[in-house]
Amino acid sequence: MDRLAILTEIKERDDLLSLPQALAEILREVDNPDFTADSLARIILRDPPLTGRILKMANSSFYSRFAGISTVHQAVPVLGANTVKCLALSTSVFDPAKIASDSGTDPQQYFANVLTVAAGAEKIASTVEYRASEEAFIAGLLHDIGSMYLIHHYPAEYRKIVRGEVPGVSNILDAEQAVFGVDHCEVGYHLLVKWRLPTYIAEAVRDHHRPADNSLDARISAIVRLASLLTEDSGSPYSMDLEDRLQAIGQTSEALGLSKEDIDSISISLMSATISAAEYLGVDIGSIEEILTRANQEIWHTYLMIENLFKERQDLSQKLLQQERARGAYESKTIAMATLSHYLNNAAMAIYGRSQILRMQHSKNDNEKLLKKLPESLDVIDKSIQKMVAVLAEMKEISPIDEVEFLSTSKAMNMDDRIARRMDEMEKESGLLLPDEAVAPIA
Repeated sequence: MDRLAILTEIKERDDLLSLPQALAEILREVDNPDFTADSLARIILRDPPLTGRILKMANSSFYSRFAGISTVHQAVPVLGANTVKCLALSTSVFDPAKIASDSGTDPQQYFANVLTVAAGAEKIASTVEYRASEEAFIAGLLHDIGSMYLIHHYPAEYRKIVRGEVPGVSNILDAEQAVFGVDHCEVGYHLLVKWRLPTYIAEAVRDHHRPADNSLDARISAIVRLASLLTEDSGSPYSMDLEDRLQAIGQTSEALGLSKEDIDSISISLMSATISAAEYLGVDIGSIEEILTRANQEIWHTYLMIENLFKERQDLSQKLLQQERARGAYESKTIAMATLSHYLNNAAMAIYGRSQILRMQHSKNDNEKLLKKLPESLDVIDKSIQKMVAVLAEMKEISPIDEVEFLSTSKAMNMDDRIARRMDEMEKESGLLLPDEAVAPIA
């Protein structure tokens, strides 16, 4: 199966997901500012399952103040257009029979995820004062309709994705592209276009995995995108990296003008909002115990991701410290070697200077001055050679750079103190005490 074959099938077949024809007509009629309850009721009556759900809802305890509703014409004004719209969608979308068992997908968990995105989108829309929060709810209900199509029609192929058996990919869209040549966002978009749903809802479905757009026209896309990010299953084999997910939540929240406090408030309310939406639409997402179990599993997966992230940060910090130490050690060694080179140069020049003086006096046959200056010159030469030996010893010692001490202010090794200390030790060991005048020219 490839992209062209799937999109051609969507375009040409009329029985996709067994979606009732009445759904698109209901959505178009509700969006018509001149619609009437009677015209809407006539469309509903063409779909017996939807008719039954409308009457059941109208006679539920929530609407118990209205007695004996027996016709759709009576129920529509009682329920209101938005409730009718949502019921029409839920009748079409939340059918466990459409989630093929051999796809490896749990219908309850799948529907719970869809409802959480829908409930989250509605709350986000209300918070940002979007023009119609129920539109965001509907876009949320349909955001994964493309994956339902793939699960329903190609269960064996989709099972590979559910099990994480697609090699070389890191996210759900790439996995679907690898298996089908198309992802569920694009499939969902083409389905909604075929069903003639509003363009902005189709685009929200298409774009719910894309970075948020700041334009007003794309506002509902950003709303569904954020709801999807807040709902993402961290236990999925293709779940988004935690850091990337938090960054995406931050970027999308900023695009919508939401604060961190707004996001916290929305996140905290998602579970209760999902349960309410399931009860409201009559969708089976499991018992309270099952819902809490899934929530606990999600918390545990998130904890493990945070723990791994923390460990990665520790490892990275250690590597950065090691790299910083290596850079500091290299810099310190460079400075130290330059200092030692300076000492060697001074000592060598002192020896060379004394040898030149002695040579000059020798060439003049001035033996008296030569003998007079010889002890002093030998002392200078001895002192200079001691410095050279001390420098060579320091060079050998700083070779294992990890053991080198640094000056806290400049990271340079204190060569002056080290050379002086080493020369004092050499003098004590030799018993030689050099005169001050011999030291002065080389200090």
